[in-house]
Amino acid sequence: MKIDPKTDTLWKTHLVYFLVLLFAVAIILKIILVQTRDSKEILPLAEKKEYRIKELKASRGNIISCDGNLIATTIPLFDVFFDYKAVESADPNCLKDNIDSLCIQMAQLFPKRNAKQWKDHFSAGIAKGNRHYLIARNISLTEYRKMQKFVIFNRGKYKGGIVADQKTRRARPYNELASLMIGMANEEQGYYFGLEGAYNSYLRGQNGRQLERRLHHGDWIPVESEDNTDAQNGNDLITTFDMKLQDIVESALNNTMVTNKAEHGCAILMDVETGYVRAIANLSRNEKTGEYEEKYNFALVERYEPGSVFKIASMVVLLNHNPNLKLSDKVNIGSGPIRFSNRTMKDDHSFAQGGICTVQEVIEQSSNKGTAVLITKAFAAHPEKYVDGLYALGLNKKIGTGINGEAQPVIKHPNDKTKDGRKLWSNVSLPWMSIGYEVNVTPLQLIMLYNAIANGGKMMKPQFVSEIRRGNQTIEKFDPVVINEHIASPEAIEKLQTMLAGVVERGTAKRQFKGCIVTAAGKTGTAQYYDKVQGYSYHEPGISRKLYNTTFVGYFPADKPKYSCIVAVSRARGPYWAAGSVSAPGFREIAEKVYALRLGIQDDTDTLQMQQNTPSPVIIHHEQAKEFLSGLDVDYEDYALNSEWVIIENGEHGETKIKNANLETTRIPNVVGMNVSDAVYLLENMGIRTSFSGQGIVKEQSLPAGEPVKPNETINLKLGRQ
Repeated sequence: MKIDPKTDTLWKTHLVYFLVLLFAVAIILKIILVQTRDSKEILPLAEKKEYRIKELKASRGNIISCDGNLIATTIPLFDVFFDYKAVESADPNCLKDNIDSLCIQMAQLFPKRNAKQWKDHFSAGIAKGNRHYLIARNISLTEYRKMQKFVIFNRGKYKGGIVADQKTRRARPYNELASLMIGMANEEQGYYFGLEGAYNSYLRGQNGRQLERRLHHGDWIPVESEDNTDAQNGNDLITTFDMKLQDIVESALNNTMVTNKAEHGCAILMDVETGYVRAIANLSRNEKTGEYEEKYNFALVERYEPGSVFKIASMVVLLNHNPNLKLSDKVNIGSGPIRFSNRTMKDDHSFAQGGICTVQEVIEQSSNKGTAVLITKAFAAHPEKYVDGLYALGLNKKIGTGINGEAQPVIKHPNDKTKDGRKLWSNVSLPWMSIGYEVNVTPLQLIMLYNAIANGGKMMKPQFVSEIRRGNQTIEKFDPVVINEHIASPEAIEKLQTMLAGVVERGTAKRQFKGCIVTAAGKTGTAQYYDKVQGYSYHEPGISRKLYNTTFVGYFPADKPKYSCIVAVSRARGPYWAAGSVSAPGFREIAEKVYALRLGIQDDTDTLQMQQNTPSPVIIHHEQAKEFLSGLDVDYEDYALNSEWVIIENGEHGETKIKNANLETTRIPNVVGMNVSDAVYLLENMGIRTSFSGQGIVKEQSLPAGEPVKPNETINLKLGRQ
């Protein structure tokens, strides 16, 4: 049958129209469904951006002691989550068949929960339908790697459901040693103190930027962009602290505090020639536990009335005012109290025959009356000259350590007035200031003054940092800083040194230093504790006597000073109250142990014999290996996949390969040849404590490679140039 062409064309046209109409209806229906039924699921996806700028976190620089030990470093931590939907999507039976085995493994790694409790924990997350359920917080890299090998989890992110958020934590291998001075860095809250705060601009580094694009399953991948920048890790801070000396100082201070049941105290050890602080300890009593811990920076933050140790400042001013004063000159202090205006002053013990003593004996016996008589006789007509003399020593100014919270000293001037116009100066200010009352200074300022006397009159600025480094390169060096070339004439300094030696040989510290293995010179200082409410009459319940601040400050050896030291103790509640019995024994303990360790009495028994290891092949971070080979324009094959630590090998035909380092987390790795930062990062994350000496790459390690890792073990690394 013959079909009419017109009819055939019309039929085809109607069919096309019908199909188009049907397609249009389908689109409309889909739009309606999207706007209603599917909107809850699709709208959030539609609102998500396809691109984002990811901030690449810079690694904070290390803080290192002058003897090469790591004091503060950054370690990675992980929060681990479980996505049960990912497991079910890959294998519906996987979770049911393996959850018991997984819980047993979790209980072995994290024993705070047993296997049943872990199963309840997983079940609770699944019941809530939570696809991002927290199962572990703040775990180490080692723990996370172990988890990745567990049943279910070993299938990876998309099939095993294990998801981790990496962050970092600041760690201190020496725990509380010098912790207040090292300080804290909390980047999330912007909270810094101590050296972490003072040198934050050096330590923090510079974060980078990376453009990323979202994939259909929600992951992000890097995208090339002109705006991409690499993160620049922070510089390392080389401190002046010697951790062996720090341990000595902190231990001696703790012994002093415990023996005397004191409230708080500090001890500082300083290198005489440079002013570099080799050790500093601050301890306060925890009322709940009775233990002493670092929580209050007495050395820098607290200004206090120092008592008789301030008499040396008065003698410096006096000798500058009267260079002809002799140590043998006589001073009439009388046999009883001396009256100054409306107040009387006395000594705590009698020593002067007939009320007459020498200038030398005034300091040796710590005579309040003798010091006050000498100062008032010289400066009563012009007390401003005495105060100006103290100002010339810098005792009225902050040292400028850069540490947040450093206290402003208070040494009043005769012209000073209160806000309402009243004079601060009184008729008894001069004599009482001369013996260490009505002045407020910090322990760090006192040791700075005594260090100047030990140093032949040259006053050095106390410093805590000697260098800023980036790898092996010195970025900035902090050389010793001279504050005052001559605080007094050489003749005056010699007289002051004789006075301080006499205190130990014949004076108020004679008994405490009898039989000491090193000669020392210094001064005792005992001052009544002043309470803002009760004043000097302050008494604590259960203690019959008044409380005191006690200080001993000086240097050793007396003939060739190497170190200056101060031990300051506040409110000792034990059987003793005077500085000679409270603070001087702590000074002696520090002096003897430092002398034995550093000044030639015996060899350093802690020196370790390093074991030389064969440096091939060298372990290197995966990303650094790729950057290194790319920089050499070398073709290579990467067989390491997702490994963090790798080795570079050359094949038989000259080809270059990046291969997995195959590290065993239970055995010591061979880190010889590694950059020190990588070596420390690797070892610390394996739970191995580290210390190192020298500069450059690791040349030797004290623990042999392949040996089992033991708890709390320390490996010592010897560094050298390539």
